[in-house]
Amino acid sequence: MKPIHPAPLLIVIASFDPNGNGKNDYDPAHPELLYDKTSPIYGEQWAISKPEDCYERFFGESGFSMMNYYKEMTLGKFWFYPVPIDHPQRENAPEGILEITVPLPHPAALRNLEGYNNETAAAKAIHDIVAACDPYIDFAKYDKNGDGLVTPDELAIVILNAGYDRASTKADEEFSKIVCENGPIPSHRFMVHGTSQPTDAEMSGGVKIVRVSNIGEYNSTGPITIGTPAHELAHNVGAQDMYCRYTPPAEQVFGWPLPLNFSLMSWGNHLGSGTRPAYIDPYQRIYLGWAEEITAEKDGEYTLFSTLSGKYSVLKIPTPDPDEYFLCEVRLKEGFESQLTPGDSKGGVIIWQIDEAINREWFLKAQCVSSNLPGGKRHDLGNAIRLRNMFTEITDEDGHFIKYGPCYKEKNITEDPFFYASDDAGTGHFDSSLYCGAASGSYSLNRFPEGVSPDWKLIIDVLDAPGAEMRIRIKRS
Repeated sequence: MKPIHPAPLLIVIASFDPNGNGKNDYDPAHPELLYDKTSPIYGEQWAISKPEDCYERFFGESGFSMMNYYKEMTLGKFWFYPVPIDHPQRENAPEGILEITVPLPHPAALRNLEGYNNETAAAKAIHDIVAACDPYIDFAKYDKNGDGLVTPDELAIVILNAGYDRASTKADEEFSKIVCENGPIPSHRFMVHGTSQPTDAEMSGGVKIVRVSNIGEYNSTGPITIGTPAHELAHNVGAQDMYCRYTPPAEQVFGWPLPLNFSLMSWGNHLGSGTRPAYIDPYQRIYLGWAEEITAEKDGEYTLFSTLSGKYSVLKIPTPDPDEYFLCEVRLKEGFESQLTPGDSKGGVIIWQIDEAINREWFLKAQCVSSNLPGGKRHDLGNAIRLRNMFTEITDEDGHFIKYGPCYKEKNITEDPFFYASDDAGTGHFDSSLYCGAASGSYSLNRFPEGVSPDWKLIIDVLDAPGAEMRIRIKRS
């Protein structure tokens, strides 16, 4: 599913009223009633947010709204706009937002009741919340291809669950060590992890909603910011996670070279406390149809452009291995990416090494960059970023630099990991033979086809200081 046109978006503010009496029964003198499984109000949780609180954050036409985030990142190719409410809940209600209350405990509470587990509780809550929206929107008209399914590129849905978002909230560890049951205030003890989840809610007109985004409405700094919703919505239209999935703590590798801040699907959704999320990595911008790819068939000089120049494209540099190639792009600390790195760096060229042999097996499983051990063996990254000054240095006996090791020397992003021209020639020079696969330890390429020397390498020299237009010179030896 690749979005080819802007999509309507419905924001659902969901409250949980297990006894179905339509009122908030929270008693400050007896907060335990909310988390006592024998209580009739176990798991009750009412949303703090109101529709008017959410509109500008998600749909504002100026400033750092989520709509503008997608417009900026895709150069106006794709964004989410507020779906018209066909049958408003009240007069003058903002478009694109509904308030829904379901007679269920919060899903993090529901999962503890007989007959439920984590998966089935979330599925039940999501199904019932989506179904409760049916009276207000004529969903059938969004089934553009008439297949009976309303997909997220036809109409996207984000559920803001009453309470806190687990990934971006500092929990009250005094209350409980149980995941999703240690929210920071007594009236909102239950939290959810942001997810992109399938559902099968049947709506009027014979259509089904098939996938939604599901997050908490608040985080440690206040109302949920746009980073996590933007991340989950990207999942709904085909993007994949760029962090370690399914890796037990005992198998985690220190400094595993993830994209970190440089992809919305890695750590980039949390930048600026979620108010300034990073763009998606260039591999997925191309994959989703949001960026143009230009192939460097010959060595020589090429010009790259930043996103805000309005001429952003990604340069693809083929290698002797048909499955391996490099991507070059300009990333500047401006617009939504103003928080891309700490410090005063202005940005510059970023280089990626792509391995389609790995991606064919692991990308759609959201594990193309994971450090897990499928079959007892780690694999190299299918989407590997080559950041300057980030990798461990291998030296000779005299302490002279030889090449870089496979992992980062620290987990946090450095102040200036970009390539650009400066008085120091080293800031603008990339040599693939100094970088290796994280699992194979093979330098320049993960595989060398028959007849290709293991000394093959790619040299990239950046010829300009950071700016909207940057020239590079490439040479494949």
